[in-house]
Amino acid sequence: MNTMSISRRKFAQLLGAGAAVAVVRPHLSFAKPTQSIATSSTAGGNIVRLSANENPYGPSPKAFQAITDSFGLACRYPDEHNNVLIEKLAKLNGVNHDQILLGDGSGEILKLCAAAFTGPLITGNDRTATLARPTRGGALQFRPGRGKLVVADPTFEAILNHANINQAEVVKVPLASSFGHDLPKMLAAASEGLIYICNPNNPTASITPKNEVRDFIAKAPRQTTILVDEGPSR
Repeated sequence: MNTMSISRRKFAQLLGAGAAVAVVRPHLSFAKPTQSIATSSTAGGNIVRLSANENPYGPSPKAFQAITDSFGLACRYPDEHNNVLIEKLAKLNGVNHDQILLGDGSGEILKLCAAAFTGPLITGNDRTATLARPTRGGALQFRPGRGKLVVADPTFEAILNHANINQAEVVKVPLASSFGHDLPKMLAAASEGLIYICNPNNPTASITPKNEVRDFIAKAPRQTTILVDEGPSR
């Protein structure tokens, strides 16, 4: 299978002038936002921002009502309600309660996965550390991640930033000529660590068929963790 390397900027040019804007984020930045805060209820709200992965139609009336109905609980910790949601998700997907982890958006899950499964492969880096006892519940234990991160190039960059902060090796595998993930080459690069599959991929919007992903998961080394991020499909 032929492969090609394409940057966000080159991909934006393929869409046509003005269709999208490619922005390469620095490792750390305190710059002002490049996008307006305008929404559907303010000036400029009729603009569809392809680079922001947004719903141009806005929340549904039912979603607005659900948000309004929950205002009375805003002063409470969400633990109990989290458990109710986890139970429903577990039943819906036919899995155990402890197989589901909720996050404040996909960004938190990506950060946690990078912390847990990527990091420098050095002696002693796999020892468990006990963290400070929280105000509620027992003391937490954490084992620093170790292993490299294997990703497509280009793809959603958030987890790359987290892996770099963890001082992990990051292996970038160029997309295939179809703009899908080059799974055979990603498999060849796999070892201890994490493989990240953004599907549909961001920013190319290309989809890697589920049968190919399942076959890839079956062939991956057992010591490798695979993270399939389907956030862009929302």
